[in-house]
Amino acid sequence: MPIPPHPVFADMPGAFLDAFGVSCEVTISGVPLASPVRAIVRGPSGEVITGSGYGEPGLNGMTPRVSFAVVDVPGLKDGDRMVLGGVTWVVREPLPDGRGMVRCELERG
Repeated sequence: MPIPPHPVFADMPGAFLDAFGVSCEVTISGVPLASPVRAIVRGPSGEVITGSGYGEPGLNGMTPRVSFAVVDVPGLKDGDRMVLGGVTWVVREPLPDGRGMVRCELERG
């Protein structure tokens, strides 16, 4: 069950995305968004790099994750896609965090 948003966190997504975000392209329900969006991508080395082992079996076993501002990715659902650094990723298990962000796992697309 999603956590309901709370107004005290209204400015938090922008601050985090400005400080830690990278630009990526997102496709929702097969339709690319008109503009790139900012996202915070987390993994063993803090970034997603081609051939880095993300989404593949490896020593660390960590699944890469991404966070978007909810308002930037309306209707984001399991199976939608994002492209970062020329690598396509499938969005898995998007879940709003109640603070204006939606957190997802990534799988190599």
